[in-house]
Amino acid sequence: MRLTILVGLGLILTSTALGRTITDLAGRHVEIPDSPQRIACLEVLCHQRLLMLHVPEKAVSRVETAAPWMARTNPQLSRIPSFDSTPNLEEVVARRPDLAFINSSYGLSLAALDAAGIPALVTQPVRPARSAEEFIADAKAMVMLGGQVLGGESLALAQDWCRYFDDRLHLVQSRIAHIPQERRPRLYYVRGPEITHTTGQGGYFNWVAILAGARMVVDDDALTGANPQISVETLIGWNPDIIIMGRQYDPSMVLENPVLTSLSAVRQQKVWPSPVGVFFWDGGPEQVLLLQFLAKRLYPEMFADLDLAAEIRRYYARFYRTDLSDEEVRRLLDGRAPDGSRVNSMNN
Repeated sequence: MRLTILVGLGLILTSTALGRTITDLAGRHVEIPDSPQRIACLEVLCHQRLLMLHVPEKAVSRVETAAPWMARTNPQLSRIPSFDSTPNLEEVVARRPDLAFINSSYGLSLAALDAAGIPALVTQPVRPARSAEEFIADAKAMVMLGGQVLGGESLALAQDWCRYFDDRLHLVQSRIAHIPQERRPRLYYVRGPEITHTTGQGGYFNWVAILAGARMVVDDDALTGANPQISVETLIGWNPDIIIMGRQYDPSMVLENPVLTSLSAVRQQKVWPSPVGVFFWDGGPEQVLLLQFLAKRLYPEMFADLDLAAEIRRYYARFYRTDLSDEEVRRLLDGRAPDGSRVNSMNN
């Protein structure tokens, strides 16, 4: 047992006995408790991951995301304090976490948490994936890290998810392997809040779409990161065949924009909303569902036998212990909330 005096905070934090060393996604070797019971979620995908690994009750804080299906799958969500900007260190300490999950580029610094005596694991990759193979490895590593930290049933669930990911990826890749690059549809993703906000090279959505058989129109090495902005002229010049509207932004933003009437996607009415779930489908484990959604949208004849509604229902029952009704699945696939709305209340 160790005591850490928090200078300047006037608090004393007593940590639990540290019993294991875990290597996080930044390659850091971190001592953590044998059985952490209180986890501070200081990055946006943490709480979804705990929910998926059947331990949502271990979260003592979470990042507010406005993703609409979180409350439906976790009735206890309202009891977990949330924040939508960098949390106050005193508030984190007051929640008495055994451990923190953090994104190295967001929120409290690792140094601040270390000074407070809170072991912290970087649970998202510290650099964009540079290849499809690297993206696949990263997606599984994020889930497996949570399973290794939590152990028991959570580890079995993490392994189960990785097997499901591999199975669905093989299904899609085996069917589209013969399609040459020049015949694949050209796709643009609206990350929002403006139609000119997209996802850069190396972004999660881009890699999922590429694996599903799309050619992403973002071809500028300078467009990296989660939410770069382009000009309307650039979008018109790219002239995508398909536009996917993410994060609950409405297709009317594109379809009813008089400046964009010349776009092939607009003329062909191929501007479609992305489904949205416990988190937005451009990040987190539900990317495995996004992969299947995009494959079916891109190649409807080739994936006519893929029952997306059934896949979503099975996924939510297995990983979220939630039985969705037929109407709920329809709303989720339409990118709507449980109440039927399609509004991003945070403009994020």
